[in-house]
Amino acid sequence: MQARAALFLAFTCLGLLCARALAATPEEDVQRFVAIFAGPDEKHQEAVQALAWMGLSDPRIFDPLERRILSENAEARGLNRADRNRIAHYIRALGFSGNPKYLPTVLTFRQDNEYDRFSRVAAEELPQYQKWNPIISDRATFDPKYSDDTNRVRNMLLSDDLVLKRLAAKRVFFGTREPELIDRLAAALKENYQRGATDNEITNTLGWLIKGVACTGDPKYIPLLEEVAVNAPNKAVQRHAKDASVEIAKGRTR
Repeated sequence: MQARAALFLAFTCLGLLCARALAATPEEDVQRFVAIFAGPDEKHQEAVQALAWMGLSDPRIFDPLERRILSENAEARGLNRADRNRIAHYIRALGFSGNPKYLPTVLTFRQDNEYDRFSRVAAEELPQYQKWNPIISDRATFDPKYSDDTNRVRNMLLSDDLVLKRLAAKRVFFGTREPELIDRLAAALKENYQRGATDNEITNTLGWLIKGVACTGDPKYIPLLEEVAVNAPNKAVQRHAKDASVEIAKGRTR
């Protein structure tokens, strides 16, 4: 329950941060994060969480974080938990950069009692974000009727990368619920639900696609969810789809 509450808070904070720049230029986005990380430390964790969805790789954002990791990590071990957590999030941010020049710094903290978990995740995600950031931030596909935040999620869903679609589904579930995004999630679920009978990564992704489709409670998605509940080769996916369709039906009859 605590983990779910923390995740909800993270996405809520992300929505507030991204909402401040509905139609910013790429340079404005960079300068906003540069200013945040040059400011009070208590604002940094929220900003790091937002970097997971912004598609930004500019070293002007990440170089200062790397410097602070290298200069402050030892001292932070003897300070309060908030300082250790802040350094851990800086390490995670380097993964979001997608820039391989930061990998040696990230790997410095493997087998480190304080920071190993964040180092491992950042090292795994960095090559993914190297591919994803140009997709997320591609303004050639932005639709002017949507906010920048919605367009970034839309770009994720326009891609062929199923794991990137999972990130989009999480973003939709926690607040970016434009009808087009839900429809694109539904299309991705329709296209992929028969995959990955024994693949945990795909199963996890399908679970988030189901959550994203069902989160608005729109009954038009019940036939798709019922189809998945009957025909998906994975029992867990079947169960998630059935539960989602039942919940939507209950909402419709209230």
